[in-house]
Amino acid sequence: MDFEGKVALVTGGGRGIGKAAATKFAEGGADIVIADIDPHTAKDTAEGLSALGVRAVSISLDIGDIGQIESMVYEAVSKLGSVDILFNNAGLTRHISFFDIEEDHWDQINRVNAKGAFFCMQKVANQMVKQARGGRIINTASIAGKGYRRTSNAAYAASKGAVIAMTHNAASVMAEYDVNVNAICPGIVQTDMLANILSLRSTELGASSEELKALMTEEIPLGRPNDAEDVAALAVFLAGPGSRNITGQAFNVDGGMIMH
Repeated sequence: MDFEGKVALVTGGGRGIGKAAATKFAEGGADIVIADIDPHTAKDTAEGLSALGVRAVSISLDIGDIGQIESMVYEAVSKLGSVDILFNNAGLTRHISFFDIEEDHWDQINRVNAKGAFFCMQKVANQMVKQARGGRIINTASIAGKGYRRTSNAAYAASKGAVIAMTHNAASVMAEYDVNVNAICPGIVQTDMLANILSLRSTELGASSEELKALMTEEIPLGRPNDAEDVAALAVFLAGPGSRNITGQAFNVDGGMIMH
């Protein structure tokens, strides 16, 4: 995929799905902004991408803080000249029973996954309108937002359902500016986030993480969980010329866990 002359901003870009997508964008020639709450992983990832011959900068921020989002976009444009692709990927979850969710759990998850995702879209969309050359916004949602019955918690499901709804709205608003907006809904992805959830559940249930992972895998018709690269591959397609007439969609990458 040829991304020469483009700048891709990847939130949650220091590891996992974000890092995998940023790497693919850089391999295609895009300059990269790695935005992550962890300054060390952001810096390490950006330095690694610079070795591919592209410009790469790191920005540390709390994605739930609107002022920091505004500063992120300003810094990206100041250093690299534009933002042409947003992979709006930062998010968090934790395993909490429906009966145990409290207000602070709800607020923490939705502050990042819903509020943060929206204002990243909005601030970058404003920049894309100023640039007047189109753009691509790809949001990371989840099959939890489409009703998958074994989600980690209801607050997470609500936040990802919100991302899907916001994707539809933003796509309709941004179409006149030639900005495509789509969402990716991963199923089970082998990332640090999954490892942390399995570790906690292992302690609670008295089963090993590998045993729990095997049980989760039984839920997947294709019989294999995603690697980060499986999700990143779709992000790259949605950022490229082959998807020029695709907008307002929420695509599952889940091995068939839900089929709608």
